[in-house]
Amino acid sequence: MRFVVRGGAGVVELNYMWLPTWLGQNHAFKKELEKEIGPTLVGRELTEDVLDETNALVIRYVLERYKIPGLRHYLDGIKFIEM
Repeated sequence: MRFVVRGGAGVVELNYMWLPTWLGQNHAFKKELEKEIGPTLVGRELTEDVLDETNALVIRYVLERYKIPGLRHYLDGIKFIEM
């Protein structure tokens, strides 16, 4: 599982339902995240590698903003969920 998913042709969406609730429901945070990461995707083909890279950027962004012990383990652990 990633924190970003294909939302349609050329569209990447934040998979906010898998973020901690206090982040997934924080609209200001989501807008800031989209503003920061969105430009890195413009003009790129949405390959699995690009989605993995973008997922890593989301995790890095969260960890830079919130210095909470154990948060890295939580965010990283989502990759083991298969749907």
